[in-house]
Amino acid sequence: MIGNPKYNYKDKVVFICNNKEIIGIIEIIDAYGTFFQQNDVSYDIYCKEDNTLYKHVEEKFVVKKI
Repeated sequence: MIGNPKYNYKDKVVFICNNKEIIGIIEIIDAYGTFFQQNDVSYDIYCKEDNTLYKHVEEKFVVKKI
């Protein structure tokens, strides 16, 4: 929900990107969305496995906290 993130900084989560489940750590929370999208919370999530920071992952694509 906008302004009220479901997940917290450093939470380990599973999220969907290109129809693939990825595990990562939340590094940045955009509680009020981004410049391009203001309808949902978004996160920047770091995946150590492929050394990638996934930017602006909308909350609806975060499956669960692990």
